[in-house]
Amino acid sequence: MESTPYAFTHGLDYASIVAASEKVAWTVDDIFRDRRFDASKPMVPASWVRTQALAFLTDQDQRTLNHCRAFSYAHLNGNYEEFIPLHLTGIVQQDWHDDRAHLRALLRFGDEEMKHQQLFRRTETVLEASCGHPFGRYFDDDKARVTAFTNAMLQYPPLPRFLLLLAFEFGTRRHYVESMQERTEASGDPLYVEVLKAHWLEETQHVKSAMLEVAQLARKLSPEALSVAFDQVVEIGGLVDATVVGQVDKEIATLQQVTGRTLSTAEATTLRDTLYHSLSAIIAGVALTDSSFAKVALELSKEGAAKLGIA
Repeated sequence: MESTPYAFTHGLDYASIVAASEKVAWTVDDIFRDRRFDASKPMVPASWVRTQALAFLTDQDQRTLNHCRAFSYAHLNGNYEEFIPLHLTGIVQQDWHDDRAHLRALLRFGDEEMKHQQLFRRTETVLEASCGHPFGRYFDDDKARVTAFTNAMLQYPPLPRFLLLLAFEFGTRRHYVESMQERTEASGDPLYVEVLKAHWLEETQHVKSAMLEVAQLARKLSPEALSVAFDQVVEIGGLVDATVVGQVDKEIATLQQVTGRTLSTAEATTLRDTLYHSLSAIIAGVALTDSSFAKVALELSKEGAAKLGIA
């Protein structure tokens, strides 16, 4: 098991990852300066929301929901990233006397994830200032929910944590490249595009580090244990899904508060289902269906990958 070579690590090394990370580094102030989002227009692609076919929604409703989705993406991702520095610190502590480039890559990884939390929190603040109203938050200000989420994540072994993290990192790349890179009005607000681009630039390096860590952890496991790791990825996905359900409820509450709409029971049910499926798609779906992640999963364990719907 120790000698198992993995093709997905070919050409990767920690020193190069650190060098690339230093080259693309940015600050949150670099991104925002004194800029604001344009609240008169949609901020993210309509495909992120998928409510266009709901005839009971007005143009104002559609625009408000689009802004809610821009907020939800930043809010959820910023809070998901709370567990990552603690996750990485545990790895570093186990291998404190390891190669310096390896440790620098992991420590830089953790530092950049903390910066991403600041990036997304600034995004939340500027969105509210730009739109002139607050947005509903699933993760409460007193940190109770994010603490519970982080603690639950850290109950799992490092490999399934890294696998889900890797999937989300690949998903970040797809969000920028597929949805936002064209910089057209239909693709998204220019400032929102910059936020996603900055996030993607550093996550590209994190993908490389994560693949090396996944390989190192996987080499120590039997085929049976690798398959179990994918069961644990599915369980972690349940934690993420609960946050999606909660945030969708906040989106609907924000819509009603901002527009004064009172939805019928049937309308509320239809809207909730639509928003759940679209938010789940851009949070988990885009990650677990990414072709690069699929290659990693299949090389590790075809049986395990099948548990994620990957064949």
